[in-house]
Amino acid sequence: MQQKSNWKKGDWVKGRTVNGELMHGFIVDCNQEEGTVKVHVVACDRETTVGRVIETIGYLIKPLPELPLNGQQLRSMTDLALITADRDWFMQLSEQLSAADDSKSGDGQAQAGSWYWSAQH
Repeated sequence: MQQKSNWKKGDWVKGRTVNGELMHGFIVDCNQEEGTVKVHVVACDRETTVGRVIETIGYLIKPLPELPLNGQQLRSMTDLALITADRDWFMQLSEQLSAADDSKSGDGQAQAGSWYWSAQH
């Protein structure tokens, strides 16, 4: 069975194994011709599967939704990017952290500005 797959290494996924167990993990390899993916399992119905690499059919999995990171999580990830010397990732995380700080301080400045303005009247 040939199935076109859009998966790539490192994608976080959730779905079912070929035996029907629910699992989630990240892709370590893809076989475009066969339509299969190898997933490093981090959680599964069958405890013995956790920590192993399994091969499943591409249509049995779907992307794990990405949740927005809060400020503390972004700072922790930024530290990890520094430790691993991943400049691109560090820059990306720094931009996200800066944008998150700007949105928080922007609200504070608006409130402080309106308070300051009203005190002048």
